[in-house]
Order: sequence, then C-alpha cells, then structure tokens
Amino acid sequence: MKTRKLLGMLTLLVLLAASCTTSRTLGYLLDMEYNKDYPATPAPELKMQKEDRLSIQVLSENAELSAPFNTLLTITDLANNTVHEPKLTYVVDNEGNIDFPILGKLHIEGMTLKEIENLIASEIKARGYIKEPVVNAELDNFQVTVIGGQGGGVMQIQGHSFNLLQAIARINNGNVNEQINIKEVTVIRTENGVRTAYAVDMQKKNLFESPVFYLQQNDVIYYKPKVYRMSQTASNFIGFVGTLAGFASLVLSYLALTK
Repeated sequence: MKTRKLLGMLTLLVLLAASCTTSRTLGYLLDMEYNKDYPATPAPELKMQKEDRLSIQVLSENAELSAPFNTLLTITDLANNTVHEPKLTYVVDNEGNIDFPILGKLHIEGMTLKEIENLIASEIKARGYIKEPVVNAELDNFQVTVIGGQGGGVMQIQGHSFNLLQAIARINNGNVNEQINIKEVTVIRTENGVRTAYAVDMQKKNLFESPVFYLQQNDVIYYKPKVYRMSQTASNFIGFVGTLAGFASLVLSYLALTK
C-alpha cells in the first residue's frame, strides 16, 4: 500500500510540474500595473487604398438635384409606401481614382473618408450644382484575414475602427485559447505596394504602441501554434521523476507477481 501511495504521489508531482511550466505562459498584458494611467492613442482614420470599395451618397434638400450624383434614381416601394435611396459602390482603380458621376475622375488614394466627403461636397458646390450638399462615404471592404486558430478566415468589420484585441476576442469568443502563441502574433500589412510583417507580443503593454494595434483593411493576422517550453532544470526534474515512477511501477509489478 505504501508503494502504491508513493507511485501516486510521484505521478501527481509530474502533473503539477508540467502545469507550472505552461500556466505562466497564459494571459494577456501581464506587465500592466493596476491603478496606473497609460496614455491612450486614438484610432487613426482609415485611408483609401487601391482596389478599395466605397459606398458614396449625395443628399440635398432637393432630391432632384442630388439624384444625378447617385446615378440610380430614388426607388419607391409602392407596396409599403416607402422610399429607398440606394448607395452606389465605387472601386479605387490602380491609379488611385474613382469615376464619380458628373464630377468625373477623382483621386482619393491615401485620403480618409472624411476627406473624400469634403472633396466631393466642395467640388459640387464650386461647380454650382448644389449649394449645401451632404455627402456620406463608407468603406465596404473593411476586412481582415485570420490564419491559424479555430476562428480562421475572413473577418468583416463594421465601423471605422477595429483593434487587435477586438479581433482576438471575436476569434476566440472572448476566451483565452491555450493553443495560440500570444507572445508572437504576426500582422502582415500592405501599404503603398509593400508588404511588411509585424511581430506583436500580446503579453506586453507596448502592444498599444504597435503600428498594427489598430487594424487596417486587408491586414492579415497570423497565429502561430503554441510550443510549450520549460527550463532545463524543470526538464531534468520531470525526467528524473518519470524514471523514478517507472522504477516504482516495476517494483509493484514484481511484488504482485511474487504474491
């Protein structure tokens, strides 16, 4: 009985040692201190890139004046007695332009949505079409690609701001995924025809200072699988305990046979 108890204790020690080597690697933002203020940088505005798709709508007090800029006329749903004003989608070409009704080609690459709205409104006013136009622009292809993890695939984003922590929360449903190496998350970003890979340690507070903390359209997030590592001392200890447990098992077997 004593030998069996010893074997059980040795097995428990092996399990405890293994859990200690892995538990320390879990958790986000481990170096953040409680009740301490950290500067918060506002999310940068998205800038248009080649092949981006935008929905742009021009409104005014007189719907007939704004209709030509929307190309599609206002649609009336007679069954429900409602009016729908469709938004049109424009694709930024390889030269960074869109072909806008009446105004012609407009160069918008590198501009924010607000700058695009101001550009179109000022052009309409300057050419005398509408005195006070209202322009609404939305990015239709704000999406990021996730490789690795259970939530891999293309993630569609609603709104104008999305960060890496939000992406992780959505992928893992708010849970800590022990199979993901959060110490080395890679974000691949394409800007001005150049792809750059950024390594991000999700356990460090300087995550918030990373240029890829706030995601941009078409970013690629890559999660590497976790590889559990332990110190050489811990490895030697577990090896010793395993050998001892094996020896104890042989002794028990011998005793059982002799009885």
